[in-house]
Formats: sequence, structure tokens, C-alpha cells
Amino acid sequence: MSFSPHADVQAFLDEAVESEPEGLSYTPPRISQMIRRELPPWGAIECVQVVQRAHRFEMRRQQHQFVLYRQGAVSDGEVSIDGLRLAGPRALDQLIDFIPAGCLFEGWAGERARVGYVLVSIDEERLAAACPSYRVQRDLKPLISCHDGFVRALLERLDQVVRGGKTDTLYLETLVMLLMQELRVLQQLPEVVLVNAGELGRAQRQRLVDYIEASLANEVRLADLSNIVNLSPYHFSRIFRRTFGMSPYQYLLLCRVNRAKHLITTTDRSLLDIALATGFAGASQFSRAFRRIVGQSASELRRP
Repeated sequence: MSFSPHADVQAFLDEAVESEPEGLSYTPPRISQMIRRELPPWGAIECVQVVQRAHRFEMRRQQHQFVLYRQGAVSDGEVSIDGLRLAGPRALDQLIDFIPAGCLFEGWAGERARVGYVLVSIDEERLAAACPSYRVQRDLKPLISCHDGFVRALLERLDQVVRGGKTDTLYLETLVMLLMQELRVLQQLPEVVLVNAGELGRAQRQRLVDYIEASLANEVRLADLSNIVNLSPYHFSRIFRRTFGMSPYQYLLLCRVNRAKHLITTTDRSLLDIALATGFAGASQFSRAFRRIVGQSASELRRP
């Protein structure tokens, strides 16, 4: 079976298998390649490339689905999400479809269809369990051929960081919370939680600083930080940036690098040991972050 994926997803598809995403079927079968990346515990990303031929498709999942089209076009076809239909040609490169949990996504494409996409699955129930201050939105509506540039940019960034092997939970949760909030704004739905739009108070700031400083060696979740000050994760991220001048992830990274600088100059521990003790996944991630923030490498700082 021959495929012609766009260059920017070729590397991703090099390790793909001939398969169909769970809950999504093509007719005729065996016309797609796929690679899956987990976003535990609340989601997954699947990159899919479909062979250029006429086909039908059908999908129903119990998680929300964002379809980020990466390349291709459909000269003749139809797509339907829970009764919302669109027929005719579609240039897919700039489009997003959104399928709410439990809705049927189906359609067909003609002989000249070229379809490649990233499928982002988000289980809001699990997201709410991981982030107690997050409330599940029950009335999300389907979207077909959405052109919203900011939502697309968030999906592309989420895809990029996962493909790049970035596993920092705080950063991924921030992206997903912002994505779900922007979806609500796009659909003109109420915000998940309404809060004061000001800055964090002095006591709140101190609680956050103390918690982060005590947790540098461990995984720090957006839900943990937002719960400390009793805010929704989305609003917490906005107010944290307004208060500290940077995102929670950027602040955590800065604290980790500062702690590493202190250990480098005051102990004889190995750089790898220091990297792990300050919450970095390994030497490579530590080296990149350290040089970007400090302006020199960790080994250069240690030289007498």
C-alpha cells in the first residue's frame, strides 16, 4: 500500500502501523496508517494518513475528538456529526472538526480524496477527576470546517510537544485546559468557573512559592497548583501569568534551574544527579533548559 504524506508529518508516520484508530472504521478496510501517543490519564493523540481512494468512514467515541487536518483535500464528499452535515469539496489544510463525546462522526470521500489528520482525544470526566476544580461542560456542540486560528495553534502545539517527547504534565495540562476554554468561547458557552480577574494575593503567592520550592524534584500538576488557591486551572493560568509575569510552567522551570545552579556551585554532585534531583527527566532536557535560562552550560558554570 502506498501513501503520500505531507513532508511535515513524514517522520511521524515513518513509525506508523497499518491500522485504524479504535472506534473509527473505514470502508474499504486497511486503508489507513496510524501512530498513537498517550496523554494519560485524560487523552491521546493519533496521527492518521488515509490512502488516496474513495472511502466511507464512521466513528463514535466516548471522549471529545478534535480533528486537526494537516494536509489534503476532498473534491467530492460529505461529512456529518450527529446530524450536522456538510457536503461538497473541502480544502482540508486549514480546517478543524470537533466531535463531542458520544456523537456519531461519519461521511464519505471520492476517488481523489487526500486526507491526513491528527486526532486529539480528551476525556473530560478523567480530566475533571485529575483536576477537581475543573467542571465538565455538558452542552458542547459539534463543529465542521472550523477556521479558528487560535484553537488550531493550540492543537498544533499540543501535537508538536507530544511528538517531541515532552512529558511535563503541567505544560500539557495547561495546553488542554486552554484548548477546552477556547472551545467554550468559540461556542459562546459559559466559562467553567468565574473568578476575580485580578492578581493573586500575597498569602496565595506565598503558598504557591512554598509548594513549588518543596516539589521541584517531583511532578507538579496544574491541578495541584490551582487547588492551592481554589481556582479553576484555566483561570489560575491566566492569573498566575498576570501575577508572576510568566506561565506556571515557565516559573517552575526557572525555579528548577535556580536550584540546580545552587547545587552546582555548592556541592560536588554530578550534573546528572543534580538534573534528576531538580525534576528534569534527564541530562538532555536539563542541558537545554539550563543554557536557555542561564546563558551558559552547567559544565561551564562548574569550571573553576
